[in-house]
Amino acid sequence: MKFNHLTKLSVLILLLATTACKKYGYNIPDGYTDSSGNVANGKIDTNMAIIDKSMYAKARVFPGLVDQSEPRVKDAKFTLDLNFTDQTSDNLRISVAPQPQFSTGYYAAPGELLKIVVPAGIQGLGIQIGGQTDNLGGKYPLLRDPVIFTRQQLYPGTNYIRNLYGGTIYINASFAYPNPVEFTISGACVSPDFILGQSIDADWVAKVKASQVPWLEFRSKRVIFLMPRDKVIATFSSSEPLTNPTAVLSKWNDVFELDYNGWMGLSDNAADIRDRSPQGAWRGVLDIQLSAGYGHSGFPFVGTNDAEWFSAFSSLKKISTSNGMWGSYHEFGHNCQQGKVWSWSTLGETTNNLFSFKVANRIGADYNILHPAVSSGFPQAIAYASGTGTKNFDLDAAMNDPFKRMTPFVQIFEKYGYGAMTYLYSQARHAERLNTSDITMHNFVYEKLSDYTQTDLASFFDAWGILISDPVRDKVAAKYPVLATQIWTYNPLNRTGGTGAIPPIVYPFVSSISNNQSSEGSPANLLDGNTATYWHSQYSPALTNATAFPINIVLKVGRLPIQVKGVTLTQRQNSNSYAKDMEVFISTDGTNYTTMGTFTLPNNNAKFDYNFPTGIQTARYVKLVIKNQYTTANTYTSLSEFNIIKP
Repeated sequence: MKFNHLTKLSVLILLLATTACKKYGYNIPDGYTDSSGNVANGKIDTNMAIIDKSMYAKARVFPGLVDQSEPRVKDAKFTLDLNFTDQTSDNLRISVAPQPQFSTGYYAAPGELLKIVVPAGIQGLGIQIGGQTDNLGGKYPLLRDPVIFTRQQLYPGTNYIRNLYGGTIYINASFAYPNPVEFTISGACVSPDFILGQSIDADWVAKVKASQVPWLEFRSKRVIFLMPRDKVIATFSSSEPLTNPTAVLSKWNDVFELDYNGWMGLSDNAADIRDRSPQGAWRGVLDIQLSAGYGHSGFPFVGTNDAEWFSAFSSLKKISTSNGMWGSYHEFGHNCQQGKVWSWSTLGETTNNLFSFKVANRIGADYNILHPAVSSGFPQAIAYASGTGTKNFDLDAAMNDPFKRMTPFVQIFEKYGYGAMTYLYSQARHAERLNTSDITMHNFVYEKLSDYTQTDLASFFDAWGILISDPVRDKVAAKYPVLATQIWTYNPLNRTGGTGAIPPIVYPFVSSISNNQSSEGSPANLLDGNTATYWHSQYSPALTNATAFPINIVLKVGRLPIQVKGVTLTQRQNSNSYAKDMEVFISTDGTNYTTMGTFTLPNNNAKFDYNFPTGIQTARYVKLVIKNQYTTANTYTSLSEFNIIKP
């Protein structure tokens, strides 16, 4: 039976895979030197003259063939700076961080064997052929094969690798080396990449025209795009020729330095690694078929190989105006979301888009043109926040839209500065623990934005229906003055509104009540000073004595703790079911309560004062517990007045 090259290679790969846990004398490509001393008896195909054309038909469709007229290098040298800080997504507490992947400037033709020589002592590296790493397994119909990239570990000395589809060549590093590393490569083609700060525009245009390599890279320190050469060439005769890559990449580099890394509070030389910017570049690639959607986040982020996504990578006009850039900023924004600290569950398609507003703010672009849904969503969201009644930002149908949910964040940025986001990200990286629920994330955002603005933003969060916990409210209230203006009415699209004064909160007020007949007697009547009005507990549907009592009524008596001497109560006039046994508690945080004693309310409608046996106390909350009532046949009770006595 005759074995072709592909069969032999497959057998060899299987052999290596099954023996990878041991050293048997032949090179096992795990990236580390075999020091066993055994005699090598395995064979690796090193005949570079053989081209495996078994996938030519598919490679022709994507990613493309390389004409034989394109020169293949022999013993070419290239040097990579592998001295990096491995900045992980865990350190940054973001969804995806750039990985230590290094562009070589070379391209592998489909089915052709490459030889790459790694210097002695350099271990833990890998080689990757192909920038499109989406696995399309399970997709139907397929526009390309599910997996078209190849990865293989490198070891010191000579290494051989081929990819039947071809592709851009990368070196992946497991750890850093302080000094640049020089490699030697044979069998590859030179890719006409543009490197910001090194390439010259006119020379690059000539190289692109002369090349037969189907893909090339736009490279800067912060971002790298893998793009098809045919689309680049097509622009040369278009209304916006891509003949100024220096300007395009300079704009992109600014976006990542200022509006992604910088806005998140990251810098190259930060003392704390958690605040250090990713040492590798963010990457974006184009593909003819994606594992999910029209574009998706990840490393690399992937966009569909069409005119829209290509121009999003390469159009100086779009980058300079932010018009049409939503998709690119959107996907990179997904990578940067802090979904384990503050970006709660309903903000999955919201907080990633805030980066678009940061870019637009910096370059002076019109927010209205960022996305069609912004111009309609913002006013609708503001109308929601300006309304009255009970609200829930996460559950209300009126806010079930990612564009509407952007509005409160942009309002904060516009009114207090875009540094609010930097503070939020920095605090999230340094938080003692992750947040595992939406309410704890609400609390985190409320507290940190209040810290940043030096203002208690509780009324802002209430207007938006973003629920926050009472203990956190109290903690913030103890530190900062209340918000004075209705900034939730501010419209970032035309920069109007948000100046109306907020009516002061009148203390005390009923913070919570455990039992109430909604159709008869409001809890607010307890504090109106009018004995003709009253609060009534539930009687319809009827409760049993076991479920009717005790009844808890909590008064919040001050924004900050105040002095309280006791409580005053008045039974409802002409009641047939007077409240009887009581206990009163006080608290400074709304969570931890201390009893101030028990008493029995007289069986009449006269005003009754109860002074604390321990004298004047400091409290922010006073809780009354009604344990029963005089008429045992009834399961309800009523009060006309309940208030505090100040010294």
